[in-house]
Formats: sequence, structure tokens, C-alpha cells
Amino acid sequence: MSSTTLSADQINSINIIERVGSVFSLLGCVFIIVTFSCSNAFHKPINRLVFYASFGNMMTNVGTLMATQYTHQVNSFGCQFQAFLIQMFLPADAFWTLAMAVNVYLTFYFKFDATKLRKMEIWYLIICYGVPFVPALTFIFLSKPEAGRMYGDATLWCWVSSGWDIFRIATFYGPVWVVILITFFIYIRAGREIYRKRRQLHKFGGSSSAHDPEAMTGDDLYSVKTTEISVTTESADVAQEEQGIDLRPLGRSASVSGPEPTKNPAYSVTISSNAKGDRRSQIAPVSSSPSNNNDNNADIQPPPTARGRPRTKRRNFEANNAAWSYTKCAILFFTALLVTWIPSSANRVYSVIHVGDTSIPLEYMSALVLPLQGFWNALIYMVTSWTAVKLFFSDIGRRAQKRPASSHYPSDFHDKRNFTFRLSNRNPHKHLESESMTELANSTRPSSNEEPKGDAS
Repeated sequence: MSSTTLSADQINSINIIERVGSVFSLLGCVFIIVTFSCSNAFHKPINRLVFYASFGNMMTNVGTLMATQYTHQVNSFGCQFQAFLIQMFLPADAFWTLAMAVNVYLTFYFKFDATKLRKMEIWYLIICYGVPFVPALTFIFLSKPEAGRMYGDATLWCWVSSGWDIFRIATFYGPVWVVILITFFIYIRAGREIYRKRRQLHKFGGSSSAHDPEAMTGDDLYSVKTTEISVTTESADVAQEEQGIDLRPLGRSASVSGPEPTKNPAYSVTISSNAKGDRRSQIAPVSSSPSNNNDNNADIQPPPTARGRPRTKRRNFEANNAAWSYTKCAILFFTALLVTWIPSSANRVYSVIHVGDTSIPLEYMSALVLPLQGFWNALIYMVTSWTAVKLFFSDIGRRAQKRPASSHYPSDFHDKRNFTFRLSNRNPHKHLESESMTELANSTRPSSNEEPKGDAS
């Protein structure tokens, strides 16, 4: 199948679709690179992978912008260069989506934090760009008399020509779908754990504290129970008048002779708990010392095992809540991956089954979705980092408003009132971090009194 099977109008329409989609993707990639480089508010672990993938998306769009310009000049540098870009960088986006899924797996099952995940990035770079580089470079030098050069006319652009169809499956669509299936099974494997933790979050979300740090501990042994204490004090004199009973201090025998001791009031304490079972306990009357005669309050100390738990519980809650936020972002990128590759894969299967035939609708769909990888990534990047996006543009607007206005005074005029010391404004968003960064970085855990933050939920 080649572009010669299409009419001039159809080829022109494909060129327009490819170039419009490529422009949108390039703008999205530029936005990702600029915002990530200029603002720490975007430095979430998942955004780091999107940042690395954006360079590959840009190189892909350089190739798709050429469209069908060189499809009739297969031996030209432009055709070979375009085919190299398509072969190397177009499937790299799928590998980066797999890297996001691997991070999800490492976070949930191996408790990786931001530091450990960052150490994995060098391996992700080598795999995502190094593996596709080997066949992409090798194919430039391959040719055979009956099929010609390996890189040639592929209808939409220069790529692996129709005479080498088996290599389209073996080195392009096949690896991409293997990656998609691995990614899918990782999410299925992690789905049970994700569902369990989300049920815990929702279960405790309706309690008196919407962000109960105990929600993610799963350990009721260290739960803090609310206990109601009722203290009933009865004076000894009143008791004697009403009941005629001599209340002597406990632990002394009534037979011991000597001066009558001072009568101290006795009290009984009834402790009722709101825990399950509504257990109540009655403490026998106990005499109080004279120094504490007027103190009717009991000082109840929490159990020693519960004193050091709030901070740990808060950290566990934030870690699991933000891990879920990371997972939602990764699943969105996986969905965009499916949108990109299902139409183009269907087009490739159609061409294999119907040799020499072309499906015009599938060609149009492939021309539309393949160049839009960078656009989908930028869209998800903006939605999941919307708070940081708003702060970024508000800072730009604030700086633009601080430009000095034109003055009606001459240039050599100096007003001493302007020579005052002024403190520079501090940017309140300089160290903004999202929950996904707080969650995975164990070196900067918030205190137990802080509420978990998030902008990617």
C-alpha cells in the first residue's frame, strides 16, 4: 500500500490533518517543558516522566509535520530522516506509559518514595529511547532488490515500506502492543490494592475528621478511643446524715483504737466508653487525700502505645492518598495511549488482511491520532496540575503588572522619595509541592497537625 492508491485531494486532506495535529502537539510539548523547567510546582514524580517523554513527542512531530512531502523521494535525506524519527520516537511514548505503570507498582508493593523513583529514571531513559534507536538506525542501511530500501513510501509519511511489512509488526506494532498489555496487567494487579485503599479512604472520609490519619493504617490496635468519664463525689458528712454509716478510710481496721481520724469524702467513678459494646466499669469508693479534697477531675493519661502514633498515621495516610493520585494520572495516560494506538493498529491489520487495499476512514483516523500524542500528554498534564497552572499564569500576570509606567518627569529628574529601602516580595508559591511529591518523598514529611494536600486527585 502506498500513497499512489489515494487521490490528490485525499493526500492533501491527510497532509492538513497531520500538520494541524502536529502543531497542537508541539505547542503542548513546549508548554510542558517550559512550565516544568520554570516552576517547582510542577515537579511531581509523574510529571518528571511526562517531561522526558515530551522530547520524544517533539521529535515525532518534526517527522509528522513533513507529512507526505518526501514519500515520492525515498532515497532523499528528508525521507530517510523522517522515517528514522517515526520509527524511533513514535513508539517511545508507549514505553514511557509503561514506566509510569512500573512506578505505580513499585510505589504500592515496594513502597518506593520519590528518591528511589528518581534513581529509576536513568533506566527509563535508556530503555524508552535506547531500545527503539537500534532498529531505527539499522533500517536506514537495509535494502533488497525486489523490495527496495526499507524506509520508503508508507502512505501517511516515509516509514517502513510495504515490501517490508513483516518488520512493521515485528519492530513497531508488536512491541507497542506488548507494552500496552504489560501496562494493562500491571494496573489489573495493582487494582485490588488500589480498591482496598480507596475503600478505606471513603470509609473514614465520613467521620468527624475528613482526613483521619487512621484511615490507611489498617491497625485498630492503636486506634484512639473517645472515653466519657463521669465522676460522682459524695461527702462523708452527708452520707452519715442520710445513711448513718461511718465511712472510714479504706485499708484500716475498725477495731484499731485511737483518736477518730479525719473524715475524708469518698467518691466513686463510673467510666463509660462509646466503643463497641458500650462497656461500663464501676470503681469501688476510694478516699481522697485532704490536699485533693476539692479536685474532682481525674487526669487520664493516654496509653503509652498511642503517643507516638499520630505522626506515623498521618504519614501513612498522605503516602497512600498521594499514591492513588499518582495512579489516577498514570491511568489517564494509559487511556490516551489506547486512543492513539487502536485506530492505527486497526489500519495496519486491515492492510495485512487486504493486501493492496486502503481503508480511507482508517487512514484519516491514523493521521489524526498518531501526531496528537504530545497534545494528549499536555492536556492530562494541565488537568492533573491545574492548581500549579493557575499559579503559574497568575505569577506571570503579576510580574507583567509590575512594569514601570511612563513618567511625565524629565529623564534627569531624581525624586528622593523614591530612594527608600524596600523589601522584595516573596513568592508564596516558590516551594509549592503537590501531594504526589509529599507522599513519595520521605525526607520532607509534614507534621502530624498538617492536613494532606493534593491537586491531582
